[in-house]
Amino acid sequence: MRILVTGATGFIGRALSSRLVSDDHDVRVLVRSKRRTSALNGVGEVVVGDITDPAVVDRATRGAEIVFALAGAFREPHLSDERHREVNVEAVGHLMEAAKRHGVRRVIHCSTVGVHGPVNGPPASEESPIVPIGIYEETKAAGEALALKYGRNGGAPVAVVRPTQVYGPGDTRLLKLFKLANRRRVVLIGPGTAGYHLLYIDDLIDAFLLAAKADSASGEAFIIGGPERPTVNDIIKTLGTILDRPDQQVIRLPIRPIELLADGCERVCRPLGIPPPIYRRRIEFFTSNKAYDIGKAQRMLGYRPKVPMAEGLRRTAEWYRESGLL
Repeated sequence: MRILVTGATGFIGRALSSRLVSDDHDVRVLVRSKRRTSALNGVGEVVVGDITDPAVVDRATRGAEIVFALAGAFREPHLSDERHREVNVEAVGHLMEAAKRHGVRRVIHCSTVGVHGPVNGPPASEESPIVPIGIYEETKAAGEALALKYGRNGGAPVAVVRPTQVYGPGDTRLLKLFKLANRRRVVLIGPGTAGYHLLYIDDLIDAFLLAAKADSASGEAFIIGGPERPTVNDIIKTLGTILDRPDQQVIRLPIRPIELLADGCERVCRPLGIPPPIYRRRIEFFTSNKAYDIGKAQRMLGYRPKVPMAEGLRRTAEWYRESGLL
C-alpha cells in the first residue's frame, strides 16, 4: 500500500517508517526539513513542508491509502501556546480535509494518555474522563476529538492511539531516569508507589499496524501500553539490576516541601527565561499515577505487547552505553 507518515523524523516516526519499509509498503513521509531524513532508509518519497500548510498537506496526502498522523508539537518550553494549537489542532483539520478529498481508507491519529489527566482510581481506561492539564495535553485532546468528528461526519475513518510513556533504543527522554538509577544514592520524591506505565517502541508499532487493519478500530480510541504496570520503585529497582548497582541506596524526600520549592523556582525562573532547576512536572513523575488499562486494545485489535519491561530497559541501557550517553 501507499502509506503517508507525518512526523517521520521523530523517534516513533522513524521506527514506524522503518517497519513499513521492511514490510514492502510504498512509504511517503511529510517532514519540515530534509536535514534529518538520512535515517529514513528506503522511504519512497519525501514531501518537505509544514504540517500547518494546507497545500503541503494536500500534496502529501494525495494518493495515500493509509495515513499515520504522528506529527505534533510536543511539550517544549520555547513553543508558544499558539504553535501548539496550530500543529496539534488546526493541522489535524487540514489533514482530515485532505484525507476526505483524496479518499484515504483510514487515518491512524497518534494522541497521548495525557488527555486523561491525573489518574484517580488506577488503572485509567478509555472510559476515564478527558481532563487534560497543560497546553500540550489540552491541544492533543482537542486534536483527537476533531479527527474523530471528521470520521463520524463522512470523512476518512479514524482510529486514535493513545500511547503511554514510549521508550527504546534511539530515544533519550528516559535518559535522566537511567542516570538517576545509575547512582549509588538514588533520591526519590515521595514513596515511589505511583504507577509509571512504560511502552517499548516495537509494541507501539505493532499497535499502529493493528489499528490500520482492524475494521473494528474505526471511530475508536485505544490506550496502548506495555505488558506490565510498574511503579516508580519497580523501575528504579529493575534499572539498578540492569546497570549493576548492587550498592543502590534509595533516599526519599517528602513531597510537600519539594512542591513548594518547585513553585518558587518556576515563579522566579520563568519570567527570566531561565530553565528552573526543579519544577512541578518533574515532581509529578514521582507522585502522579500513570497506570492504564490496555484491555480494549487487546479485545478489539488483538494487541499483545511482547517486550517485558526488564528486557526493554536492558536493550535501551545497551544503546545508551554504546552511544556514550550512560
